[in-house]
Amino acid sequence: MLAALPDQPPALAGNCQAPLRSPRLVRSCCSISSCTAGSVDMLVSGRERRLRRLFPPFSGRSVMLPIDQPVSLGPLTGIADVHKALPKLLAGEPDAVICHRGVLRHVPADLPARTGLIMHLSAGTGLSGRGYVKTLTGSVADAVRFGADAVSVQVTFGTAEEGAMLTDLARIASQCAEWDMPLLTMVYVHGADPVREPGKIAHGARVAAELGADIVKVPYTGTPESFAPVTEGCFVPVVVAGGERHFDQDALRDAVRGALEAGAAGVCVGRNVFQHEDPQRALAELRATVHTDPVFRTYHEDVPSHV
Repeated sequence: MLAALPDQPPALAGNCQAPLRSPRLVRSCCSISSCTAGSVDMLVSGRERRLRRLFPPFSGRSVMLPIDQPVSLGPLTGIADVHKALPKLLAGEPDAVICHRGVLRHVPADLPARTGLIMHLSAGTGLSGRGYVKTLTGSVADAVRFGADAVSVQVTFGTAEEGAMLTDLARIASQCAEWDMPLLTMVYVHGADPVREPGKIAHGARVAAELGADIVKVPYTGTPESFAPVTEGCFVPVVVAGGERHFDQDALRDAVRGALEAGAAGVCVGRNVFQHEDPQRALAELRATVHTDPVFRTYHEDVPSHV
């Protein structure tokens, strides 16, 4: 019988933490080089290994598929039947899937090698009338037990419960540091229109990074010009949310390209994938845009360093 996994990880000698500035240029935050018979040995942190699974080194960007929405909204078209939906969605090979523990348990053990798992630790339901207020539903130790590559939490700014959600974020960030687990923070500002008030989105993104997020998810602000301050003001990778279902795929593609042009490190698109008539094709188009789009060629000194 296997012993229960402790809530605290074992102490690691020489453990060090350093912020990852760029998923494109992922470097070891704990490295020692030694030359033996012409070889160089590098010590790689668990955090770096996990981030590499989320941001493939060939592009340094990520296409994430969130399927955590039913907790807030109830069963949704496209993922109402998890057993039927998961095989089809995973066949599209997103770089990561974000879900709650119950769904994570049903992810096949033979998950495609290129797809990482992110366990969502925040929940709030529309049944309360205030589904945007989130509470913690698990720990980083739980995510380790499930074999996750990262965890995610949501903070909704501009609510009376903002302070409690920030406290939860800081608590999970501390646990992530102990376990070498990457942390994605979903940032929303209650009552704010991202297009009209991009400064509030930039503010929320910066707060998340300041409190320990490794990756920040935010809504798109409408144009590359308005989104650039969001990425420039956030010293960790920013991924852009897909939002509600877009029936105009050209508009979605333009938004993704605009975000990438402004320095985004990828996308986090749910309903525009699993509610698409052909989810695998939708994922293929996103992957083509994110990983091979001409915008990719603009990576040089004038692009924000965390891209």
